[in-house]
Amino acid sequence: MKLRIAVLILFTITLASTVSYAQNDTGSDKFSYDSNQVLHPEWYIKIIDWSFYTAARVAILSSVTIENTADVTYKDIRVNLVYTSYSAPAAGIIATSTGMLPVTLPPKSKKIYLKGGLTMGAGNQNYDLSDIQVLSATPVKE
Repeated sequence: MKLRIAVLILFTITLASTVSYAQNDTGSDKFSYDSNQVLHPEWYIKIIDWSFYTAARVAILSSVTIENTADVTYKDIRVNLVYTSYSAPAAGIIATSTGMLPVTLPPKSKKIYLKGGLTMGAGNQNYDLSDIQVLSATPVKE
């Protein structure tokens, strides 16, 4: 009797795992593997240089040099802008802003993007953009 129950439980588990596997998303635009390049694009995207200015209290980011060291194409780069103060640099971080860079990065590339500028929220003439941190990106299956 115990053997029959054990076999029945084993059969149920096997059947349940097969059904749940069949329900997984198999869309062609999804990656079929879980690599660090897909799960952690922020490890492979480096923002090297940028130009930043404020005009009428609007923060504008332009001429951003981005390097992609991965073997994967990425798009829609989410970034965090970290501001310090020109007048009081010892004050540390005074503001942050999160935004998205609407660019597509080919694999193993280094290029200048946003030459025309991109509005990144409110700004102030006393803000100094000290760092741009990559938060995430969308991998593109080719």
